[in-house]
Amino acid sequence: MNPFNQGPTPTPTPAPLHDIVGPVWYWPYPLWMTITGAAVLAVLLFLLFQLVKKLLARKAPPLTNRQKALEALEKLRSGVSGADPYKFGVNVSNALRRYIQAEYGLEASTQTSIEFLDTLRESPFFTDHEKDGLEVFLSKTDLLKYARSGAPETELLDLLDISARLVRGEAQSPGKEPAK
Repeated sequence: MNPFNQGPTPTPTPAPLHDIVGPVWYWPYPLWMTITGAAVLAVLLFLLFQLVKKLLARKAPPLTNRQKALEALEKLRSGVSGADPYKFGVNVSNALRRYIQAEYGLEASTQTSIEFLDTLRESPFFTDHEKDGLEVFLSKTDLLKYARSGAPETELLDLLDISARLVRGEAQSPGKEPAK
């Protein structure tokens, strides 16, 4: 024993160990500013959504009678190979007659070809070339529809070309080739 010491030697008290904690997340803006910013952002997103919805809902302008007729003729052109000449003649004739009825108000779809040609002779809407072209067109379609004559694909395409020129207003007198 130590004469100067009266008991066991004291040991130093260890320092308490604390848990190690990572960085503390800190939001630098006050709560009122955060809520206001979130509300403004929500309103802007809502307005943007409405604008996009309105732009997507915008409809294309309606097709004109000419565009509808040309579209119907192009659809027929895609099915010309292997087509039944009778049905093809009926469909081409109906497409042109619907166009004339819608565009000029003539009763083209309810008249026979002869009645329609008589109406055309008195009509100021068509030039002599167009009237001649319509006469050729109607005689060819009548042959397909009523005589049930067969027709090669080239004649069906020729019939489509005549009707498309009539719709576009590019009719020519029969026997002349279109200018290229």
